[in-house]
Amino acid sequence: MISRLVKRIALSTKYLIALLFAFTLLAACNSRHLPAPVVSLDTNITKRNNLTEISGESYIVQRGDTLFAVAFYSGNDYRDIARYNDISAPYNIFPGQKLRLIAAPAKNNHRQNKVIAKTTAQSTKVVVDPIKPQAYGEPKSDAHRKKSKNNIKTSSKPDNRVSDSQSSSWIWPAKGRSASAVVGSDGTNRGVDIRGQLSSPIYAAASGKVVYAGNALKGYGNLIIVKHDNNLLSAYAHNDTILVGEQTYVTQGQKIATMGRADNSEVMLHFEIRRKGKSLDPYSFLPPQ
Repeated sequence: MISRLVKRIALSTKYLIALLFAFTLLAACNSRHLPAPVVSLDTNITKRNNLTEISGESYIVQRGDTLFAVAFYSGNDYRDIARYNDISAPYNIFPGQKLRLIAAPAKNNHRQNKVIAKTTAQSTKVVVDPIKPQAYGEPKSDAHRKKSKNNIKTSSKPDNRVSDSQSSSWIWPAKGRSASAVVGSDGTNRGVDIRGQLSSPIYAAASGKVVYAGNALKGYGNLIIVKHDNNLLSAYAHNDTILVGEQTYVTQGQKIATMGRADNSEVMLHFEIRRKGKSLDPYSFLPPQ
């Protein structure tokens, strides 16, 4: 009798273990149909890579930003921004930090201005008295009037236009198999990609001063930024070798780098032209191919 009871308990235990094992297998099979967990490495950094420009007199640092990127997207030299904000090398910035993008305005001395204005008024009065009245009533000559008209016409050009000599003097920075415009998801032009051969020469598209040479801007690889007149910047990305240093002047056509690989391993030069942080269409500057 006891032996039968023991056998039944043992058998029941085996069934229970088998049942638990079956449930375990079933749970494991069902878990295979569940979606794998998504791990966000840093979506904020990815979002910052899509940034095209920074405008205004100040900027609040976001996660993933670097001083070099803020300078590039705002059209500034990173040394200037560092100076405006008392930031020293290695130029670390932090999320939430407010950066000035322009120099602080000079303090006005109202008392000094008042004294200068009063002195100027008195001086004007002393000087005006001896002058003959007819000197003010004499009409200007035709030649002078024509000259003044021309001066007004010349100075009325919008600030955002480049001079004819500058817009016609740009050259292609590299020779390649193909070139295609890069357009962002928001429709803005983000430069041109020139595909070529590894280590082929990269040239300065226009003369200017090298304000950056390094690889601290995410997504640009080895990057060179040259500052030109009219607040224009030209950027040369994904270089294999950088041949110029910061704060040096380069002339148009000078070899400044060699072509390297982009993040997708494609051999290419990514070229941009910017004014005050805003990306411009390089095709409006470069001559037809």
